[in-house]
Amino acid sequence: MKRLLMFFALLAVACFATAALAADAANLVGTWEGTPSVHGAKVGYRTGRLVLTIAEQQGNAFHGSKVYFRSTDKQDRSEGFSGTISSGGQIFIADHDEGYMIGNITKGGEMELQYGHKGRKAIAVHVLLKRK
Repeated sequence: MKRLLMFFALLAVACFATAALAADAANLVGTWEGTPSVHGAKVGYRTGRLVLTIAEQQGNAFHGSKVYFRSTDKQDRSEGFSGTISSGGQIFIADHDEGYMIGNITKGGEMELQYGHKGRKAIAVHVLLKRK
């Protein structure tokens, strides 16, 4: 009898734990904007504008596009990305061309990201994005 009660108690705990882990991911769909701080091997320090548009999200996975202003050639550039968000709010974004962004959702509801890629065009970026 004790074993049977223990089994049902463990089963109940497992059910509650599964429900907690299955909690919905934060909804990131929308437009996010910010002013990045940048350092590049070829261009040195600079700032600019970054607009991240998350077009669709299914569970913890999402995709969209980003537009950023490049001061080197004075024009906007656009590229697509795919991303995920963990249950703890950590974000990972893989650009469809090159580079990765990692970050999180802050307590204030902003998206804080760091971006980088290596090689001859090495660059590091930090940006705090606000939902528009």
